[in-house]
Amino acid sequence: MKIGVFGGTFNPPHNTHLSIALAAREQLSLEKLIVVPCGDPPHKTVDVDKQTRMTLTRIAFDGIADVSDYELNKEGKSYTVETLRHLKELYPDSELYLIIGGDSLVNFGKWYCPKEIAKLATLVVADRTRKTSSATVRRIERDYAATVLRLNLKANAVSSTEIRLRYDFGLSNADSVPDSVDKYIVQHKLYAQHRKTVDKLRDYLKPERFTHTFYVVKRGLELATEDEKEKVFTACLLHDCAKYISPADYGKYGFTKPSDMPNSVVHSFLGAEVAKRDFNVTDREVLDAIAYHTTGRPNMSRLEKIVYVADKTEDTRPYPLSHLKRGSLDDMFVACLVEAYGVCLERHSDSVCPLSEQTIDYYCNVEESIKYSRNNTIQMEKDMVKNTSSSETVKTICQLLADKQATDIKIVEISGISDIADYFVICSGRSMPQVKAIFEHLEEHLEKQGRFAIRKEGYTEGRWIAVDYGDVIVHIFHKDTREIYSLDTLWNNGSNVTTFNAD
Repeated sequence: MKIGVFGGTFNPPHNTHLSIALAAREQLSLEKLIVVPCGDPPHKTVDVDKQTRMTLTRIAFDGIADVSDYELNKEGKSYTVETLRHLKELYPDSELYLIIGGDSLVNFGKWYCPKEIAKLATLVVADRTRKTSSATVRRIERDYAATVLRLNLKANAVSSTEIRLRYDFGLSNADSVPDSVDKYIVQHKLYAQHRKTVDKLRDYLKPERFTHTFYVVKRGLELATEDEKEKVFTACLLHDCAKYISPADYGKYGFTKPSDMPNSVVHSFLGAEVAKRDFNVTDREVLDAIAYHTTGRPNMSRLEKIVYVADKTEDTRPYPLSHLKRGSLDDMFVACLVEAYGVCLERHSDSVCPLSEQTIDYYCNVEESIKYSRNNTIQMEKDMVKNTSSSETVKTICQLLADKQATDIKIVEISGISDIADYFVICSGRSMPQVKAIFEHLEEHLEKQGRFAIRKEGYTEGRWIAVDYGDVIVHIFHKDTREIYSLDTLWNNGSNVTTFNAD
């Protein structure tokens, strides 16, 4: 008997989980599909009780798969190898197919007893955010004597983390969660521990600022450890709570604007008072993280840095983010600090907040900080490919883009202008599917050459995909989006932009 095994926390189960299950059942000709909610996962903390997740999973997979309570009922951590052993005892003559995500395959070597898992079951990869590279598949097959199959499934970036956050913000998940699961969650007020505060905050912000706040919280939680998440949530949630407070109401909060404080940073310091008075926040560390999220200050705490970075690197920011998301939190903080200070000097040179200058002086010998924050991972990438010059890499990239009918390919040399990289390569696609196809072609062929991206952004939307190769950053635009941002014009100093013409 061919049995599919699909495990996960299912916190909550969503439409992509169902798509994976249906694709596996059909494409593998499974005679049975068993969904196994994880009891106590060794790699993450689960914020709802086991029975609730079991109920949600049964509702979601009703009529599609059997749902096993084996891991929920066993004591201790849940390890996949133990579940496979159990199923092999129940079905000794079966062929087991373990369905996992592409990110799990990349980290398969870190699992408990990976070689035994590969012996007990065929690995079946369901790509989520992007296509798993052939190099990864070959490595797992070689290192663990594994058989790896791929599901023919459209990559999807839906995440349980974002779904939970949307429930907490009172936002609809109708497009992401089965209707029956959604109704159960709403009826039982699951994933809504901050709803009262969120609903109150909504009255303080304009809709676009509320959306920004959602993504700042999301980004902050990505940066936080489990122990930090509650404080990070509160600080990120309220970081802009004073954005629209009228100067006439400053006195209600005991706030007087100093004469040397630019209007652009007032909401930070006033925000700490609003959080304290209107939202009953008493934690000094949280209040400080709100107060200094625009200017920074010398000797910032880790929480202050998380809020600062989250605000600058949330997903909807309309500028490239890859160079601001490299390395440790300290790396990202210094990169954000330097870039924000540079923008401030460019736009408001006559009204820079003194505290911003003190922060830069404290953290930055500016040239050294740029080198530290932006060039450390770039140099690592360059060392990996030291036999190939940046200019040769650019030519290879441009040819690969041209092979997939990318248009208006421009090469922007920025080595003398910025320390972000040596070159930008910018091109356009006629449609979002073509933009994605250009990216996939580029990635696949460069990986075959041993060249792997440091960071990739924008694949899900397909309007602007940025691929960071360290010394070269590739920007693949939908033609309409490119016109809006005019990135090649922005970085043009008059002599550093050339057009690539395919041979």
